[in-house]
Amino acid sequence: MRCLIAIVALSLSLSLDAGTLVFENVRLIDAESGTVSEPVRLAVRDGFIVDADEIAEPDAVIDDSGYLMPGLAEMHAHVPPMRVGDQQVHDTLMLYLAHGITTIRGMLGETGHLELRQQLANGEITGPRLITSGPSFNNNTVSSPSAARDMVRAQAEAGYDLLKLHPGLWPEAFHAIAETAEKLGIDYSGHISVAVGLDRALDSNQGTIDHLDGYGQKLVPEDHALYGTDPGLFAVNLVEGMDESLIPELARRTAEAGVANVPTQSLMENWAIGDIDALMEREAMGWIPTETRAQWRERVEDIRNRIPEGQGERFIEIRRALIGALHEAGATILLGADAPQILQVPGDAIHHELEIYVASGLSPAEALATGTINIARYLDQPVHGCLEPGCVADLVLLEANPLEDIGSTRGIQGVMRAGEWFDRKRLDQALEAIAERASSTSVPRR
Repeated sequence: MRCLIAIVALSLSLSLDAGTLVFENVRLIDAESGTVSEPVRLAVRDGFIVDADEIAEPDAVIDDSGYLMPGLAEMHAHVPPMRVGDQQVHDTLMLYLAHGITTIRGMLGETGHLELRQQLANGEITGPRLITSGPSFNNNTVSSPSAARDMVRAQAEAGYDLLKLHPGLWPEAFHAIAETAEKLGIDYSGHISVAVGLDRALDSNQGTIDHLDGYGQKLVPEDHALYGTDPGLFAVNLVEGMDESLIPELARRTAEAGVANVPTQSLMENWAIGDIDALMEREAMGWIPTETRAQWRERVEDIRNRIPEGQGERFIEIRRALIGALHEAGATILLGADAPQILQVPGDAIHHELEIYVASGLSPAEALATGTINIARYLDQPVHGCLEPGCVADLVLLEANPLEDIGSTRGIQGVMRAGEWFDRKRLDQALEAIAERASSTSVPRR
Protein backbone atom coordinates (compact mmCIF):
# COMPACT_ATOMS: atom_id res chain seq x y z
CA MET A 1 0.00 0.00 0.00
CA ARG A 2 1.35 3.41 -0.94
CA CYS A 3 2.22 5.81 1.83
CA LEU A 4 0.03 8.91 1.95
CA ILE A 5 1.51 11.59 4.18
CA ALA A 6 -0.55 14.54 5.38
CA ILE A 7 1.07 17.60 6.91
CA VAL A 8 -0.22 20.45 9.05
CA ALA A 9 -2.41 17.93 10.90
CA LEU A 10 -4.80 17.67 7.96
CA SER A 11 -6.70 14.39 7.62
CA LEU A 12 -6.81 13.52 3.92
CA SER A 13 -9.65 11.07 4.50
CA LEU A 14 -11.75 14.19 4.96
CA SER A 15 -12.64 16.73 2.31
CA LEU A 16 -9.85 18.97 1.06
CA ASP A 17 -11.77 21.44 -1.07
CA ALA A 18 -9.65 24.57 -0.84
CA GLY A 19 -6.12 25.74 -0.28
CA THR A 20 -2.94 24.11 -1.60
CA LEU A 21 -1.85 20.52 -2.03
CA VAL A 22 1.33 19.04 -3.47
CA PHE A 23 1.88 15.57 -4.94
CA GLU A 24 5.49 14.52 -4.39
CA ASN A 25 7.36 11.88 -6.42
CA VAL A 26 4.52 11.15 -8.82
CA ARG A 27 4.98 10.08 -12.42
CA LEU A 28 2.77 11.92 -14.89
CA ILE A 29 0.96 10.02 -17.63
CA ASP A 30 0.94 11.75 -21.03
CA ALA A 31 -1.66 10.01 -23.19
CA GLU A 32 -0.86 12.14 -26.24
CA SER A 33 2.81 11.18 -26.41
CA GLY A 34 2.37 7.79 -24.75
CA THR A 35 5.07 8.57 -22.21
CA VAL A 36 5.45 8.68 -18.46
CA SER A 37 7.62 11.22 -16.65
CA GLU A 38 10.28 10.73 -14.06
CA PRO A 39 9.09 11.39 -10.49
CA VAL A 40 8.05 15.04 -10.22
CA ARG A 41 6.26 17.48 -7.94
CA LEU A 42 2.77 18.62 -8.96
CA ALA A 43 0.97 21.39 -7.11
CA VAL A 44 -2.72 22.27 -6.84
CA ARG A 45 -4.18 25.52 -5.58
CA ASP A 46 -7.89 26.34 -5.38
CA GLY A 47 -8.89 23.64 -7.83
CA PHE A 48 -6.23 24.26 -10.51
CA ILE A 49 -2.79 22.87 -11.23
CA VAL A 50 -0.14 25.54 -10.66
CA ASP A 51 3.61 25.84 -11.04
CA ALA A 52 5.06 23.79 -8.18
CA ASP A 53 7.63 26.53 -7.47
CA GLU A 54 4.76 28.83 -6.43
CA ILE A 55 3.88 26.61 -3.46
CA ALA A 56 6.55 26.80 -0.79
CA GLU A 57 4.45 25.68 2.17
CA PRO A 58 1.41 23.68 1.00
CA ASP A 59 -1.51 22.87 3.25
CA ALA A 60 -1.02 19.18 2.50
CA VAL A 61 1.46 16.84 0.82
CA ILE A 62 0.77 13.49 -0.77
CA ASP A 63 4.08 11.66 -1.01
CA ASP A 64 3.52 8.75 -3.36
CA SER A 65 5.54 7.06 -6.09
CA GLY A 66 2.37 6.32 -8.07
CA TYR A 67 1.15 7.46 -11.46
CA LEU A 68 -0.96 10.56 -11.92
CA MET A 69 -3.28 11.03 -14.89
CA PRO A 70 -6.15 13.36 -15.75
CA GLY A 71 -9.58 12.27 -14.60
CA LEU A 72 -11.56 10.20 -17.09
CA ALA A 73 -14.78 11.27 -18.78
CA GLU A 74 -17.80 9.06 -19.48
CA MET A 75 -19.52 10.45 -22.59
CA HIS A 76 -22.64 8.29 -22.47
CA ALA A 77 -23.66 8.28 -18.84
CA HIS A 78 -27.09 8.14 -17.28
CA VAL A 79 -28.02 9.93 -14.09
CA PRO A 80 -31.26 8.76 -12.47
CA PRO A 81 -34.26 11.09 -12.70
CA MET A 82 -34.45 13.35 -9.68
CA ARG A 83 -37.88 11.91 -8.84
CA VAL A 84 -36.37 8.57 -7.82
CA GLY A 85 -34.81 10.20 -4.77
CA ASP A 86 -31.65 12.03 -3.81
CA GLN A 87 -29.86 8.96 -2.41
CA GLN A 88 -29.94 6.98 -5.66
CA VAL A 89 -28.73 10.00 -7.60
CA HIS A 90 -25.92 10.64 -5.11
CA ASP A 91 -24.88 6.98 -5.08
CA THR A 92 -24.69 6.88 -8.88
CA LEU A 93 -22.55 10.03 -8.96
CA MET A 94 -20.21 8.62 -6.30
CA LEU A 95 -19.79 5.35 -8.22
CA TYR A 96 -18.54 7.33 -11.20
CA LEU A 97 -16.19 9.44 -9.09
CA ALA A 98 -14.80 6.50 -7.12
CA HIS A 99 -13.74 4.91 -10.41
CA GLY A 100 -11.74 7.92 -11.54
CA ILE A 101 -14.45 9.53 -13.68
CA THR A 102 -14.49 13.27 -13.10
CA THR A 103 -16.74 14.27 -16.02
CA ILE A 104 -19.94 12.63 -17.20
CA ARG A 105 -22.17 13.50 -20.14
CA GLY A 106 -25.71 12.70 -19.04
CA MET A 107 -27.56 11.43 -22.09
CA LEU A 108 -31.17 11.41 -20.96
CA GLY A 109 -31.68 14.65 -19.12
CA GLU A 110 -34.54 16.33 -17.36
CA THR A 111 -35.17 19.72 -15.86
CA GLY A 112 -33.86 18.60 -12.47
CA HIS A 113 -30.48 17.84 -13.99
CA LEU A 114 -29.92 21.51 -14.74
CA GLU A 115 -30.04 22.27 -11.02
CA LEU A 116 -27.96 19.17 -10.29
CA ARG A 117 -25.31 20.35 -12.76
CA GLN A 118 -25.01 23.62 -10.86
CA GLN A 119 -24.96 21.94 -7.45
CA LEU A 120 -22.10 19.73 -8.62
CA ALA A 121 -20.24 22.73 -9.99
CA ASN A 122 -20.70 24.59 -6.70
CA GLY A 123 -19.50 21.62 -4.67
CA GLU A 124 -22.87 21.35 -2.88
CA ILE A 125 -23.11 17.73 -4.07
CA THR A 126 -20.19 15.33 -4.45
CA GLY A 127 -19.65 13.91 -7.90
CA PRO A 128 -18.23 14.47 -11.38
CA ARG A 129 -18.75 17.51 -13.53
CA LEU A 130 -22.07 17.05 -15.34
CA ILE A 131 -22.72 17.83 -18.99
CA THR A 132 -26.42 17.36 -19.53
CA SER A 133 -28.76 16.76 -22.44
CA GLY A 134 -32.40 17.62 -22.45
CA PRO A 135 -35.23 15.09 -22.78
CA SER A 136 -34.72 13.00 -25.90
CA PHE A 137 -35.96 13.68 -29.42
CA ASN A 138 -37.86 10.61 -30.61
CA ASN A 139 -41.07 9.56 -32.34
CA ASN A 140 -43.06 10.12 -29.15
CA THR A 141 -41.76 13.60 -28.35
CA VAL A 142 -41.51 14.95 -31.91
CA SER A 143 -44.80 15.06 -33.80
CA SER A 144 -43.71 17.28 -36.70
CA PRO A 145 -40.75 19.28 -38.03
CA SER A 146 -42.29 22.39 -36.51
CA ALA A 147 -42.56 20.70 -33.13
CA ALA A 148 -38.93 19.61 -33.46
CA ARG A 149 -37.81 23.19 -34.03
CA ASP A 150 -39.78 24.40 -31.03
CA MET A 151 -38.26 21.67 -28.85
CA VAL A 152 -34.73 22.59 -29.93
CA ARG A 153 -35.32 26.27 -29.12
CA ALA A 154 -36.85 25.42 -25.74
CA GLN A 155 -33.94 23.20 -24.70
CA ALA A 156 -31.32 25.67 -25.90
CA GLU A 157 -32.97 28.47 -23.95
CA ALA A 158 -33.32 26.27 -20.87
CA GLY A 159 -29.55 25.88 -20.83
CA TYR A 160 -28.99 22.23 -21.68
CA ASP A 161 -25.55 21.45 -23.06
CA LEU A 162 -26.76 19.23 -25.90
CA LEU A 163 -29.75 17.60 -27.56
CA LYS A 164 -30.18 13.83 -27.29
CA LEU A 165 -31.35 11.98 -30.41
CA HIS A 166 -33.25 8.75 -29.88
CA PRO A 167 -34.70 6.25 -32.39
CA GLY A 168 -37.92 6.88 -34.28
CA LEU A 169 -37.08 10.14 -36.06
CA TRP A 170 -37.68 10.56 -39.79
CA PRO A 171 -35.64 12.63 -42.30
CA GLU A 172 -37.74 15.80 -42.18
CA ALA A 173 -37.73 15.87 -38.39
CA PHE A 174 -33.98 15.20 -38.26
CA HIS A 175 -33.36 18.02 -40.74
CA ALA A 176 -35.44 20.42 -38.63
CA ILE A 177 -33.50 19.46 -35.49
CA ALA A 178 -30.11 19.77 -37.19
CA GLU A 179 -30.90 23.07 -38.91
CA THR A 180 -32.27 24.73 -35.76
CA ALA A 181 -29.52 23.35 -33.52
CA GLU A 182 -26.83 24.66 -35.85
CA LYS A 183 -28.40 28.11 -35.91
CA LEU A 184 -28.50 28.17 -32.11
CA GLY A 185 -25.05 26.64 -31.67
CA ILE A 186 -26.09 23.62 -29.60
CA ASP A 187 -24.74 20.11 -30.07
CA TYR A 188 -27.03 17.28 -31.14
CA SER A 189 -25.83 13.74 -30.59
CA GLY A 190 -26.91 10.16 -29.94
CA HIS A 191 -28.67 7.49 -31.97
CA ILE A 192 -29.14 7.17 -35.72
CA SER A 193 -32.79 6.51 -36.47
CA VAL A 194 -33.34 3.80 -39.09
CA ALA A 195 -35.29 6.15 -41.36
CA VAL A 196 -32.59 8.82 -41.05
CA GLY A 197 -29.61 6.56 -41.69
CA LEU A 198 -25.88 6.99 -41.34
CA ASP A 199 -25.44 8.97 -44.56
CA ARG A 200 -27.60 11.87 -43.37
CA ALA A 201 -25.85 11.90 -39.99
CA LEU A 202 -22.41 12.08 -41.61
CA ASP A 203 -23.60 14.84 -43.95
CA SER A 204 -24.86 16.88 -40.98
CA ASN A 205 -23.01 18.50 -38.10
CA GLN A 206 -24.09 15.82 -35.63
CA GLY A 207 -21.59 15.80 -32.78
CA THR A 208 -21.39 12.14 -31.82
CA ILE A 209 -22.83 8.87 -33.00
CA ASP A 210 -23.40 6.75 -29.92
CA HIS A 211 -23.33 2.92 -29.81
CA LEU A 212 -21.88 2.80 -33.39
CA ASP A 213 -25.52 3.15 -34.37
CA GLY A 214 -26.33 3.06 -38.08
CA TYR A 215 -23.11 1.39 -39.23
CA GLY A 216 -24.53 -2.14 -39.24
CA GLN A 217 -27.16 -1.26 -41.83
CA LYS A 218 -24.54 0.32 -44.11
CA LEU A 219 -22.46 -2.87 -44.00
CA VAL A 220 -25.24 -4.84 -45.72
CA PRO A 221 -24.94 -4.58 -49.55
CA GLU A 222 -28.07 -3.56 -51.42
CA ASP A 223 -28.20 -6.87 -53.28
CA HIS A 224 -28.31 -8.94 -50.08
CA ALA A 225 -31.59 -10.45 -48.91
CA LEU A 226 -31.23 -8.78 -45.49
CA TYR A 227 -30.86 -5.29 -46.95
CA GLY A 228 -33.63 -3.05 -45.66
CA THR A 229 -35.00 -5.61 -43.22
CA ASP A 230 -35.57 -5.11 -39.49
CA PRO A 231 -32.07 -4.51 -38.06
CA GLY A 232 -32.98 -5.52 -34.52
CA LEU A 233 -31.00 -4.22 -31.55
CA PHE A 234 -28.10 -2.21 -33.00
CA ALA A 235 -28.32 -4.26 -36.23
CA VAL A 236 -27.64 -7.64 -34.60
CA ASN A 237 -30.24 -9.18 -36.93
CA LEU A 238 -28.18 -8.20 -39.98
CA VAL A 239 -24.90 -9.88 -39.08
CA GLU A 240 -25.16 -12.59 -41.75
CA GLY A 241 -25.47 -9.91 -44.41
CA MET A 242 -22.68 -7.62 -43.24
CA ASP A 243 -19.69 -7.23 -45.55
CA GLU A 244 -16.64 -6.43 -43.42
CA SER A 245 -14.74 -5.17 -46.48
CA LEU A 246 -16.99 -2.07 -46.41
CA ILE A 247 -15.69 -0.98 -43.00
CA PRO A 248 -12.59 0.96 -44.14
CA GLU A 249 -14.63 3.21 -46.45
CA LEU A 250 -17.17 3.94 -43.73
CA ALA A 251 -14.33 4.75 -41.34
CA ARG A 252 -12.73 7.07 -43.91
CA ARG A 253 -16.03 8.87 -44.47
CA THR A 254 -16.56 9.26 -40.73
CA ALA A 255 -13.12 10.79 -40.27
CA GLU A 256 -13.69 13.12 -43.21
CA ALA A 257 -17.07 14.20 -41.82
CA GLY A 258 -15.55 15.00 -38.42
CA VAL A 259 -18.26 13.11 -36.53
CA ALA A 260 -17.08 11.45 -33.32
CA ASN A 261 -18.15 8.02 -32.08
CA VAL A 262 -18.98 6.88 -28.54
CA PRO A 263 -18.92 3.08 -28.99
CA THR A 264 -20.36 1.82 -25.66
CA GLN A 265 -18.91 -1.52 -26.78
CA SER A 266 -18.81 -3.01 -23.29
CA LEU A 267 -22.60 -2.80 -23.14
CA MET A 268 -22.91 -4.77 -26.38
CA GLU A 269 -20.37 -7.39 -25.35
CA ASN A 270 -22.04 -8.00 -22.02
CA TRP A 271 -25.49 -8.67 -23.45
CA ALA A 272 -24.35 -10.39 -26.64
CA ILE A 273 -21.64 -12.79 -25.50
CA GLY A 274 -20.76 -12.25 -21.84
CA ASP A 275 -20.99 -15.05 -19.29
CA ILE A 276 -24.16 -13.96 -17.51
CA ASP A 277 -23.41 -15.83 -14.28
CA ALA A 278 -19.88 -14.42 -14.12
CA LEU A 279 -21.14 -10.92 -14.86
CA MET A 280 -23.74 -11.17 -12.12
CA GLU A 281 -21.12 -12.36 -9.63
CA ARG A 282 -18.69 -9.46 -10.17
CA GLU A 283 -17.77 -7.50 -7.06
CA ALA A 284 -19.16 -4.39 -8.76
CA MET A 285 -22.64 -5.90 -8.68
CA GLY A 286 -22.57 -5.40 -4.92
CA TRP A 287 -23.30 -1.72 -5.56
CA ILE A 288 -26.45 -2.48 -7.55
CA PRO A 289 -29.79 -3.04 -5.76
CA THR A 290 -30.97 -6.65 -5.71
CA GLU A 291 -34.14 -5.84 -7.63
CA THR A 292 -32.18 -4.11 -10.38
CA ARG A 293 -29.79 -7.05 -10.69
CA ALA A 294 -32.74 -9.41 -11.16
CA GLN A 295 -34.21 -7.14 -13.81
CA TRP A 296 -30.89 -7.02 -15.66
CA ARG A 297 -30.60 -10.79 -15.74
CA GLU A 298 -34.13 -11.17 -17.03
CA ARG A 299 -33.56 -8.52 -19.70
CA VAL A 300 -30.29 -9.94 -21.00
CA GLU A 301 -31.72 -13.45 -21.16
CA ASP A 302 -34.61 -12.08 -23.22
CA ILE A 303 -32.17 -10.37 -25.60
CA ARG A 304 -30.09 -13.54 -25.96
CA ASN A 305 -33.18 -15.50 -26.92
CA ARG A 306 -33.79 -13.11 -29.82
CA ILE A 307 -30.25 -13.09 -31.26
CA PRO A 308 -29.93 -15.46 -34.22
CA GLU A 309 -27.91 -18.52 -33.18
CA GLY A 310 -24.16 -18.00 -33.47
CA GLN A 311 -24.49 -14.35 -34.44
CA GLY A 312 -23.53 -12.77 -31.11
CA GLU A 313 -19.84 -13.55 -31.48
CA ARG A 314 -19.72 -12.33 -35.09
CA PHE A 315 -21.62 -9.19 -34.11
CA ILE A 316 -18.92 -8.36 -31.57
CA GLU A 317 -16.07 -9.19 -33.97
CA ILE A 318 -17.46 -6.80 -36.59
CA ARG A 319 -17.96 -4.00 -34.06
CA ARG A 320 -14.40 -4.39 -32.75
CA ALA A 321 -13.12 -4.28 -36.33
CA LEU A 322 -15.11 -1.08 -36.86
CA ILE A 323 -13.64 0.54 -33.72
CA GLY A 324 -10.14 -0.32 -34.89
CA ALA A 325 -10.81 0.97 -38.41
CA LEU A 326 -12.32 4.23 -37.16
CA HIS A 327 -9.25 4.83 -35.05
CA GLU A 328 -6.88 3.90 -37.88
CA ALA A 329 -8.69 6.29 -40.23
CA GLY A 330 -8.30 9.16 -37.78
CA ALA A 331 -11.94 9.35 -36.72
CA THR A 332 -12.46 10.56 -33.16
CA ILE A 333 -13.41 7.97 -30.53
CA LEU A 334 -14.76 9.19 -27.21
CA LEU A 335 -14.97 7.01 -24.11
CA GLY A 336 -18.45 5.93 -23.08
CA ALA A 337 -20.06 2.80 -21.64
CA ASP A 338 -23.78 3.65 -21.21
CA ALA A 339 -24.09 2.98 -17.49
CA PRO A 340 -26.22 2.23 -15.63
CA GLN A 341 -27.80 0.04 -18.27
CA ILE A 342 -28.07 -3.75 -18.54
CA LEU A 343 -25.09 -5.25 -16.65
CA GLN A 344 -23.27 -1.89 -16.77
CA VAL A 345 -22.22 -0.70 -13.32
CA PRO A 346 -21.44 3.04 -13.22
CA GLY A 347 -17.70 3.61 -13.18
CA ASP A 348 -16.72 -0.04 -13.37
CA ALA A 349 -18.01 -0.28 -16.96
CA ILE A 350 -15.63 2.42 -18.19
CA HIS A 351 -12.59 0.33 -17.26
CA HIS A 352 -14.03 -2.60 -19.21
CA GLU A 353 -14.58 -0.23 -22.14
CA LEU A 354 -10.93 0.85 -22.06
CA GLU A 355 -9.79 -2.77 -22.11
CA ILE A 356 -11.95 -3.42 -25.18
CA TYR A 357 -10.45 -0.45 -27.04
CA VAL A 358 -7.00 -1.91 -26.52
CA ALA A 359 -8.22 -5.31 -27.67
CA SER A 360 -9.64 -3.57 -30.77
CA GLY A 361 -6.24 -2.20 -31.78
CA LEU A 362 -5.66 0.99 -29.80
CA SER A 363 -2.56 1.30 -27.65
CA PRO A 364 -3.12 1.89 -23.93
CA ALA A 365 -2.15 5.54 -24.44
CA GLU A 366 -4.62 5.90 -27.32
CA ALA A 367 -7.33 4.29 -25.21
CA LEU A 368 -6.65 6.74 -22.37
CA ALA A 369 -6.84 9.60 -24.86
CA THR A 370 -10.44 8.65 -25.69
CA GLY A 371 -11.38 9.56 -22.12
CA THR A 372 -9.13 12.57 -21.64
CA ILE A 373 -7.60 14.72 -24.39
CA ASN A 374 -10.02 13.59 -27.12
CA ILE A 375 -12.94 14.75 -25.02
CA ALA A 376 -11.28 18.03 -24.04
CA ARG A 377 -10.76 18.76 -27.73
CA TYR A 378 -14.26 17.67 -28.67
CA LEU A 379 -15.72 20.00 -26.04
CA ASP A 380 -13.18 22.73 -26.88
CA GLN A 381 -12.16 22.86 -23.22
CA PRO A 382 -8.35 22.82 -23.17
CA VAL A 383 -8.12 23.21 -19.39
CA HIS A 384 -9.53 19.69 -18.96
CA GLY A 385 -7.81 16.38 -19.62
CA CYS A 386 -4.34 17.79 -18.95
CA LEU A 387 -1.66 18.03 -16.26
CA GLU A 388 -0.12 21.43 -16.97
CA PRO A 389 -0.30 24.58 -14.85
CA GLY A 390 -3.66 26.19 -15.53
CA CYS A 391 -5.49 22.89 -15.97
CA VAL A 392 -8.45 22.00 -13.76
CA ALA A 393 -7.30 19.67 -10.98
CA ASP A 394 -9.39 16.66 -11.99
CA LEU A 395 -6.89 13.88 -11.32
CA VAL A 396 -6.56 10.15 -10.69
CA LEU A 397 -3.65 8.64 -8.75
CA LEU A 398 -2.87 5.07 -9.83
CA GLU A 399 -0.69 2.44 -8.24
CA ALA A 400 0.74 1.12 -11.54
CA ASN A 401 1.47 2.42 -15.02
CA PRO A 402 -1.60 2.17 -17.32
CA LEU A 403 0.60 2.64 -20.40
CA GLU A 404 2.02 -0.82 -19.74
CA ASP A 405 -1.31 -2.43 -18.80
CA ILE A 406 -4.61 -0.64 -19.36
CA GLY A 407 -6.07 -2.71 -16.53
CA SER A 408 -4.02 -0.58 -14.15
CA THR A 409 -6.65 2.15 -14.41
CA ARG A 410 -8.59 0.08 -11.87
CA GLY A 411 -5.84 0.40 -9.26
CA ILE A 412 -6.95 3.79 -7.96
CA GLN A 413 -5.22 5.21 -4.91
CA GLY A 414 -7.16 8.45 -4.90
CA VAL A 415 -9.22 10.84 -6.99
CA MET A 416 -9.16 14.62 -7.08
CA ARG A 417 -12.18 16.54 -8.34
CA ALA A 418 -11.57 20.27 -8.88
CA GLY A 419 -9.04 20.26 -6.05
CA GLU A 420 -11.02 18.14 -3.60
CA TRP A 421 -9.05 15.02 -2.65
CA PHE A 422 -10.64 11.62 -2.07
CA ASP A 423 -8.11 9.10 -0.79
CA ARG A 424 -8.60 5.32 -0.92
CA LYS A 425 -10.04 5.24 2.59
CA ARG A 426 -12.63 7.86 1.80
CA LEU A 427 -13.60 6.16 -1.48
CA ASP A 428 -13.92 2.76 0.19
CA GLN A 429 -16.12 4.17 2.93
CA ALA A 430 -18.44 5.65 0.30
CA LEU A 431 -18.54 2.39 -1.70
CA GLU A 432 -19.23 0.33 1.42
CA ALA A 433 -22.17 2.58 2.27
CA ILE A 434 -23.55 2.20 -1.27
CA ALA A 435 -23.23 -1.58 -1.06
CA GLU A 436 -24.97 -1.65 2.28
CA ARG A 437 -27.87 0.33 0.88
CA ALA A 438 -27.99 -1.92 -2.19
CA SER A 439 -27.95 -5.32 -0.58
CA SER A 440 -27.04 -5.04 3.11
CA THR A 441 -23.55 -6.38 2.43
CA SER A 442 -20.25 -4.56 2.59
CA VAL A 443 -18.38 -3.90 -0.61
CA PRO A 444 -15.26 -6.10 -0.75
CA ARG A 445 -11.98 -4.35 -0.17
CA ARG A 446 -9.67 -3.97 -3.14
